[in-house]
Amino acid sequence: MLPQPEPGVFNPIKIDEQLCIRCNLCDWICPGDIIYKEEDNKETLPIIAYPDECWYCGLCDSTCPTDAITIIFPKSMIDNQTDVLRLLGKVVEETEDGQTPGSH
Repeated sequence: MLPQPEPGVFNPIKIDEQLCIRCNLCDWICPGDIIYKEEDNKETLPIIAYPDECWYCGLCDSTCPTDAITIIFPKSMIDNQTDVLRLLGKVVEETEDGQTPGSH
């Protein structure tokens, strides 16, 4: 049985069934293994089996030879107002002599 996504979960990967040639590249390239495509079956579209685990890396989109895949970012990611320094973590200031505290 093919894996099916849970109902109500945001699906960030949209596949245009008219453009998709069912080549399996998106299945093979996805580092999160969330896309599933039946091997050697040109009748079926890829299934986004685990949409809530998408890394939003865009590998499926950039690998698709027909541009059939679009990544849709949720509004909460697009409108994020978090300061970059908070996202990256602790900032270490250099001392007056150009050294990083704690370095030898």
